[in-house]
Amino acid sequence: MGKFFAIFLILVFAHDGYVERFSYAEKSKLDWFDFKGEPKHRSEFDASLNTGITYQWSYSSQDRGAIELNYEVNSFCYPTESWVKKGYRTYYLLSHEQLHFDISELHARIMRKRLQEYKPGKNIKRELNKMYKLVERMRINMQEQYDVETDHSRNKENQKKWEKKIRTLIKYYQDYGA
Repeated sequence: MGKFFAIFLILVFAHDGYVERFSYAEKSKLDWFDFKGEPKHRSEFDASLNTGITYQWSYSSQDRGAIELNYEVNSFCYPTESWVKKGYRTYYLLSHEQLHFDISELHARIMRKRLQEYKPGKNIKRELNKMYKLVERMRINMQEQYDVETDHSRNKENQKKWEKKIRTLIKYYQDYGA
């Protein structure tokens, strides 16, 4: 944990608190120019995409004690934390990495849906943090399951199944897009 925290601080302060990113709403389709990080030559993988979701919220009390919740949820790609090895910039591998970004967007939409349906309780902060942690755990689990089942894109049959699955789920949650 200490090493992770130190690395995180170095990354944040090395960039004056800013890590380059773009949201799915800004650019939903990746290209190889989005992989600006230094390739990990000792890695068994040919590419790595760094994505995540964030949320912000606030609330105000209305007439008769009703609470109005305001929120923003985004999925992001972090180009300087994403990389590809020289000689591996294929359309097929880019499609595999694209699905990682799509999976993060899917979970941003799931979070938006849950926030829209949320009825504020007595401890809004705790309830929303619990909701976010659950959705984030679901996102990480799906990312890992995707790589396991596709063998990091090497299993082409399962890759096609996952593309169809995520396309279907993105469409199902289309009303919750950014």
